[in-house]
Amino acid sequence: MANATDVFLIVLAFMVVWCECSLRVCRATASAALVFSLLLTACDGGSHAEIDPVPVELDVVRLDHKVFRTPPDSMLWKCRQLQAELGPFWQLYVEDILQAAALEDPRLPLALNTFTSDPDWMEAQAAIDSTLGDLSGPMADMTDAFGRLKAVFPDSITPRVIVFNSGFNYGLYPTDTDLGIGAEWFIGPEQRVISYLAPESFPQFVKDRMRPDMLAPGAVKGWLMVHWLRDTRGEDLLTNLVEIGKVMALLEAVMPATDASLRFAFTPEQLKWCEENEYMMWQKIVNDELLFSKEEKAVSRILNDAPFTNGFPRESPGHVGEWIGYRLVQAYMADNPDLTFAQLFALTDAQQILKTYKPR
Repeated sequence: MANATDVFLIVLAFMVVWCECSLRVCRATASAALVFSLLLTACDGGSHAEIDPVPVELDVVRLDHKVFRTPPDSMLWKCRQLQAELGPFWQLYVEDILQAAALEDPRLPLALNTFTSDPDWMEAQAAIDSTLGDLSGPMADMTDAFGRLKAVFPDSITPRVIVFNSGFNYGLYPTDTDLGIGAEWFIGPEQRVISYLAPESFPQFVKDRMRPDMLAPGAVKGWLMVHWLRDTRGEDLLTNLVEIGKVMALLEAVMPATDASLRFAFTPEQLKWCEENEYMMWQKIVNDELLFSKEEKAVSRILNDAPFTNGFPRESPGHVGEWIGYRLVQAYMADNPDLTFAQLFALTDAQQILKTYKPR
């Protein structure tokens, strides 16, 4: 499975996610005959039957409320309580996510009080409460998604969801058993506190994704990227496209009612551009001999986040490889209607999936 830190990036890439991500790499040149055959095609996708969710219970912990609603003189007691309640995640929160102080540092309660009394972070928390409320809508969507995931993979883990205020350090933080969500990343780009974020670290296209409707698809996508995306570092672009395409197909299956633009973290205009320019993108990838390249720069260009994809028109989205990979896998699933997701994820030959792809 992919490294959690790497994927966090893909994910918030996809939405705000950082592709500090050491995303992938590729393999040598394609022959002229292969190039020609790759370009001569035109494909309609298909979809498998919708999956009914099995009942699951989503344990949601509002860590943001537990921290921000603690009086200053009770913070030491609250730290002990939260360590007992959250186990290892409390240490991750204070040391890695919030970067407040070491777990055993006696100054930790003071650092947390400083955080919760800071006007900017108080404003961010107020925006969380006023915009997201009790999170009942996103949590219902996530419960359905994890219920469908359990139907597809009965042994899959339904994570405990821990909602926190990270001070804009982390939007998502998946571990083996917990799915951490930085709620302040989803309060809406119109919030005043968002305008305070430095543009060199938070470019406008990232701020534009900080919407409440991105929370559920972003969180589920982050979980799938960490737990279902195979580590393909050092492999070619085609392999990277296929592996991320598998995850995007699974995301569609577990969140079928979620708009595709939200799943891909594209604007509706960017999604439409992809649909209208699929053949052009594929032609460019093949003609530039990127498909079997293992050069990190070439792979990152297609998979990493950015305002647009370098080498494509400015109307294109960044991380466009998610969509291209999804189309590759979608074509293969349409050509193999009895294929299960377990069988799909067991496939390791990317060229087997490539054979069914006919970009339109």
